[in-house]
Amino acid sequence: MRKPVWILIIITGAISLYCGFYVSTATAFPENPATHTYFDKICEMPFVMTPGPHPETFWQKGGDCDDRARVFKAYLESKGATGVQLCWMCRIENGTMVTTRTGDYSHEFVVWNNRVYNPSHNKSRQFYNVPISEYQTFASKTHGFNTWYFENQTVGTSF
Repeated sequence: MRKPVWILIIITGAISLYCGFYVSTATAFPENPATHTYFDKICEMPFVMTPGPHPETFWQKGGDCDDRARVFKAYLESKGATGVQLCWMCRIENGTMVTTRTGDYSHEFVVWNNRVYNPSHNKSRQFYNVPISEYQTFASKTHGFNTWYFENQTVGTSF
C-alpha cells in the first residue's frame, strides 16, 4: 500500500515541477529570461526607417523605434502582461514640435509596470526595466526631448 502512495507523490511532484517551469517561461515578467531574450532579439534586428509603424514586416526587414516598441508590446500582451503602453517623446518649443539635437522629431518605446523598455538597435540607448525618471533624464540630456506622451493621451506631460 505504501508503494503506490510514493509513486503518486513522485508523479505529482514531477508534474508540478514541469508545469511550474512551463508557467515561468510562458509568462511575461521582467525577470523571466524568455522575456529578456525576446527583447534582445528585437534589439538585434536591423534598423530600417519605415514610414509609420509596420510591425507586421519587422521580422523580415527590421524597423525603427515604433516598429520595435509595437513588436515588444504585442509579445508582452501575448504572454499575459497587462498595463503595457506605447509611449513616445518629442521636443516641444512654443507649442510646436521641433527636431531634437540628434535630428529626430520623436521616439517611441514601451512602458510596463511604470518601467521603461526601449529595444533600440543602438546598445547605448537600450533600456530594459528601468525607472521612468532615469529614462527621462537620459532622453533629455542626449536628445533634448522634453515632452512625454502615453498611449491615447492627447496632451503631453513636460519633464
